[in-house]
Amino acid sequence: MSQREVTGLTKILSDPENESRSAEEIAQLCIDELDALRSASDRLAVVGQLRFGPQEDVQTVVLGPFRAPLLLRDEERFADVVRRPCTQARDAGQHLAWDSKTGTGSGRFMLAPAFMKPRDAWDFYRPEKRPDIEHITKSIARWRPGLWAEEFNA
Repeated sequence: MSQREVTGLTKILSDPENESRSAEEIAQLCIDELDALRSASDRLAVVGQLRFGPQEDVQTVVLGPFRAPLLLRDEERFADVVRRPCTQARDAGQHLAWDSKTGTGSGRFMLAPAFMKPRDAWDFYRPEKRPDIEHITKSIARWRPGLWAEEFNA
């Protein structure tokens, strides 16, 4: 268990409101906290493309995982990490520029957040629920469109 997870669980377990909660509720809070912490990534991957010559096929490689200097909760935090210089991941990616053994070929790389589950990757890039969409959804529920169909059929 990481220090971050221990800190999160300690915060929940030391909450004074636990006196009014059941053991099941406290356990569920701990599980939810662990899920939330584990869905955020603190790892980076280097995704690179190599080409040994101009007519050669492009090969794709992934190096990592590397530890990110910040917890990657969202795209903004990821952009902050990418702007930081001299990370292990960036250094590894720069070694993909050409084949160091032969001095030939070319390569390029990009940094990407590394996740353990596909769902976490989708959630990381999923746009926030827009307030107008939420308002429309609530309005439709309030209008009860099924009632209109019943009135029309009557």
